Amino acid sequence: MNPLGLASLPADVLNALRLLPLVAERLDAIATNTDDLPPVREAIEGVKQDTSVLPDVSAKLDRIATATDGIPEIDRKIDSLSSDLAALTDLKEQMAVVAEATKVMPKMDGRMATIEEAMPALLEVQQHLARLPETIEGLQAGIDRLSKLMEGLLTSMDRLDGDVDSLQQSIQPLGRIADRLPGGTRGQQGDA
Repeated sequence: MNPLGLASLPADVLNALRLLPLVAERLDAIATNTDDLPPVREAIEGVKQDTSVLPDVSAKLDRIATATDGIPEIDRKIDSLSSDLAALTDLKEQMAVVAEATKVMPKMDGRMATIEEAMPALLEVQQHLARLPETIEGLQAGIDRLSKLMEGLLTSMDRLDGDVDSLQQSIQPLGRIADRLPGGTRGQQGDA
């Protein structure tokens, strides 16, 4: 006794039906693998914001370099200090220039600390981005397999539909015979 008619289903339909849990499992794995994409995008946006101050840092470093170009000259003047005390005035002026130029150091140090704090996030983003092609490739392979399975399932469903139509056509004569037997629908109408 086979109430669901599963034994009469073609083998390829049964195989396709058996694969449905595997397809569902793979779809769950794909969904899990793509859960990381929004945090990666947020991390990239954070890196973009954190590194937006880099041009200012570069410009200030250039200013510092320009402002400290006179340091070798200051060094030479310190060496000649014992022979020429008049050079102290020049040295004092040049030290004032250096002091002015280095006022930005605390700000720059703070910005460098911000960049340093952002580095772990940048590394994490880089790692996620490195795995992204592999994840996409796996996702594509899964989609391709699912597509092939679905094509096979559709073919099996078409064949099953044809089998059901053939079965229905072969049963119709039995239905007409059953209607003519006593207790059939025609036999009951005649009794009424």
